[in-house]
Parts: sequence; structure tokens; C-alpha cells
Amino acid sequence: MRITRILGLIWKPLSLVGSIYWISVLGFIWTNHVSFYNGVYWGVITMSTVGYGDIVPTNDAAKAFAMLLAISTIGLLGYSVSTITTIALQAREEEQLGLGGTRMTGHTLLLGWTPVSRAALQELLLSGKKVAVMTRRQDALAEIRTFVANLLREARKNPELRTRLTDERDVFVAFGEYSERAALNLLNVEGATQAVVASDDDARNVLTALVLKELAPHLRIVVAVLREELRETLQAAGVTYVLSPSDLGGRLVSAAAIQPEVAKALDDVTTTAYGSTIDQYEVNERNPLGGLGFDEAHRKLRQATGALLIGLARPVEGGSSSPQGKYRVDLDPPSDTRIERGHYVLVLSSLKNIDRLRAWMGVPPGRPRD
Repeated sequence: MRITRILGLIWKPLSLVGSIYWISVLGFIWTNHVSFYNGVYWGVITMSTVGYGDIVPTNDAAKAFAMLLAISTIGLLGYSVSTITTIALQAREEEQLGLGGTRMTGHTLLLGWTPVSRAALQELLLSGKKVAVMTRRQDALAEIRTFVANLLREARKNPELRTRLTDERDVFVAFGEYSERAALNLLNVEGATQAVVASDDDARNVLTALVLKELAPHLRIVVAVLREELRETLQAAGVTYVLSPSDLGGRLVSAAAIQPEVAKALDDVTTTAYGSTIDQYEVNERNPLGGLGFDEAHRKLRQATGALLIGLARPVEGGSSSPQGKYRVDLDPPSDTRIERGHYVLVLSSLKNIDRLRAWMGVPPGRPRD
């Protein structure tokens, strides 16, 4: 709970309590002719209702003041304590709902809580990404937080994953209508790098993607849709990638029926916890593969890190490096294909070699913020 936020809400009732106290101190000093120290002491003992009786009013004016103070403070103090308690409980509830917002930067927005977003959250956490999740179901908040806690606790038992996991403090969970600007602003959209939209309502997915593009044109947006025919509409709106989970699942099922080991391999490389991962690395002045032919780059990479160079992503004619720019992905391109600056190399690696690979590459995996 953010103490500064609570103090900002309860400063008025606290000020009222403080004012009553100092009125009692100064009034007793003036009417009973005691020292400042004794006045402070009498105020504390009286307002706390302890009442030792060692310092008491000794004249009619002091007695009248003490009676007036006793009568007036009963209601005022009760009101102040009740107000402070109510505000503190309200602040606690708002924090549980995520209504205080987050100042995270460089994070991923995950909008909607469905089987697709659940799987996406798992991969993001295992990859060490900061994530801001928003759901329209208030009852799902506890479920999401429990999922995060359990996943990270189990993943920490794996020494290959332990050092690269997301910290629980880097996961923000909120309740809200994420197709509306006010709710999205709670997630610090401006500071985010990418967004995954995966509700169970295609209309809401489309509307959310459009609002995101308006609020933060720099965002890379991935949308999961149930209807494949919406793909062109979303791509025309500037969405980076559109996928149909049912279509993707259908292809995997058919692969499992015909070539089960191929399906298992696809499952392994798309799930970080299974020990292998495919990453993309930007080719820039720090990347040692720049300027090499594909086969030469593959041999150099394999020798230095044990990883496999499996493909190359190049901007298409007229494309750009912006989220709207399109890249053509070639798996196992011709051996003499030259790797140039602005390309991305696709690398398959085991988690055992991942730290050596990333250090050798000189650049972090993924697309940098545009």
C-alpha cells in the first residue's frame, strides 16, 4: 500500500485531530496557568482518556474549558477516527483493484484474462518481462495474482530459469474496461513497449487496438482474434501482428496427428520452461554477425555459443523499422544471403547456453522500442 497516497487522503481528519489537541493544550495553559510542558502533558493524558488525575483544573475557568473540550471532542474525535479508517480501507480496496495506476516503463500490456492471455503471461514472466495486466472481471484479480505467485515460486526451483524471472513487484494487475482511455491510462501506456490484446470478444479487441494506436502510436500491438476475417482490418489499422488461436491450434493439432515429434518440437521452442527458445537479435554495429553470409554466420555462432542460426528477418520493399514496417522472415535462406544492418537474426538456443549467447551477441533479444 502506498503510504504517501493514504496520507494524501487522510491529512484533513489528521489535521482536525491535531488542531483539537493544540486547542486543548493552549486553552488549559491559559485557563489553569500551568507551564507549557504541563499543558502538553495534560492534553495527551486527557485526549487519550487515561486521566491520571495528577494535573487537574483548579479554577472555574479551567473546569469550564475542560467540560467544553470533553463534550466537543467526543463527536469530533469519533468522526475523525471513523473517517481515517474508512479512507484507509478505501485506499486498500483501490490498490487491490489497481486503481492507483502504475509508473512502470518498458513493460508489456496484457489486456484480457483468457486462456490465450494466461499462456502469454507465463511466457512473459519466464522471459523476465515487466507486465501490466488488466481484466474486466473483478473476480479474476485474485486468480491472476495467485497464478503469478505460483508460477514464479515453481520456476525459481529451476536453476536455468531462476536468474531471469520477472520479480513479482514488476507485475501490476488492475480491474477496468481496457477499451476505454481512462482505464488504459492506469497502465502507463506511454511508457509501455508492446501490448497483447486477448479478450474473448472480437469487437472489444478491435476497439482496444484502435484506442491503443491513438494513445501510443509507438506500441507494438498483438491481437488475438476469434474470426480470421478481422486480420486485414486490424493490420490496416497499424496492428503489428494478428493471430487466430483457433487457427494456430488447428495447425498444431494436424501436425501432431501426422508428425507428432514435429508438434512436440514446436511446443518446446514456444515454451521457455521446456528448455529451448527462439529469439531474434537486431543486427547493428555491436552484433558480430553483421556483414557475414548466412552459412558463415551460422558456423561462427555455433562455434562461439552452441546456438543455431535458423532464419533471417529482412524489411520488405517500402517497409521500415517502425511497428508498421513489415519484415519478411526466411527460415534457412540461401547460404550466401548477406546479413546486413537493420536485419534480425533468428536463433534457436537451449537455456543452458542463453547467457553466453546474449553476452556474445552484444544486443538484447527482441525488437527495441521504436
